[in-house]
Amino acid sequence: MPTESTVSKGNSSEEPLLQSSRGGWSASGGKMWGSGSGVEGINGGNVGYYDQGMDAARRMCGGAGCALVVNPPGHRSVEKFHIHYIGYSGYGASLKSKMESEVCHAAGKWRGGGLPCHGKAAFFYGSPGVFSKAMTGGSIAGASVIAWPHACSGRGTIVELAYGCSIEHQIRGDYDPNRR
Repeated sequence: MPTESTVSKGNSSEEPLLQSSRGGWSASGGKMWGSGSGVEGINGGNVGYYDQGMDAARRMCGGAGCALVVNPPGHRSVEKFHIHYIGYSGYGASLKSKMESEVCHAAGKWRGGGLPCHGKAAFFYGSPGVFSKAMTGGSIAGASVIAWPHACSGRGTIVELAYGCSIEHQIRGDYDPNRR
């Protein structure tokens, strides 16, 4: 079985094998790549496919120090669906802690106020279908969808929606306001 490193080095003859092992998803460059352009294409008929992609991304980085991020339309440089898997510290740790204080006590309840990009977040037990759960918070067509695995003392996942902007680089820790 090929590894992510052989795929990322361009071994295209092995890529279909790796993709088939993840339901059509492939890992390369800190991202899980799939079909479609972005969150605006997710609907009730195909959400299961995108939930599988988030599960594959979680297998790449699913610990308490990871965030899984999809950027919204207008805030991504590539128009092929991809999920960033990011090890974070600093801002990401602070944001996760803030959300935990708001949502860990009320599983499945969306809470807003004071989150980036007029966003909201909810806690769900275990490792849920992230996009399926995100859709319970309303339309995700213009939102960043961010999953925070092993949240709330390891009991589950926080799903965050951030509307009309990307906080990927703040979470990653390489944000440069001069490049905006």
